Amino acid sequence: MTAVLRYASFTRFKETDLITLDSSILPAIIIFLSLLVALNYILFKPLARIQAERQARTTGLMAWVEEQLNNQLNLFNQYQAAIKNARIEGYKRQEQLRSEALQKAAKLLAEARELADSRVQEARESIQAQVEAAKLQLASEAQEIAKRISSRVLERAGE
Repeated sequence: MTAVLRYASFTRFKETDLITLDSSILPAIIIFLSLLVALNYILFKPLARIQAERQARTTGLMAWVEEQLNNQLNLFNQYQAAIKNARIEGYKRQEQLRSEALQKAAKLLAEARELADSRVQEARESIQAQVEAAKLQLASEAQEIAKRISSRVLERAGE
């Protein structure tokens, strides 16, 4: 029975009873519009400003972070290039020093060979001179010995 009462009370209202256009609609529209303007200034604009500011800060911070990251990457790349150039320069300098040392060693070796060759030549000439002097001396001594031997042989033969 309660369901019937509910149905009966529901059916009592007609569609035309829900909304009526009378003089009270004008103050309702004015109240609605003034509430809309008030909410716009009090709530919507400050909220939109705060969201825009937050977005700007977040975007700005992200842009700053990206800029700093790019700067650090550039510095790192410059550092790597400087290290590479320093290594190349070091290797060039090392090769240059090695080449100079080899040239000096070759020069010193050539000078030492020339000195040794000249000393060997001097020694050969000295030995040759000594051999010639010894030959002359031996020849003169041989003649003298031969004279002595022949004089002794003749003396003995004459005896």
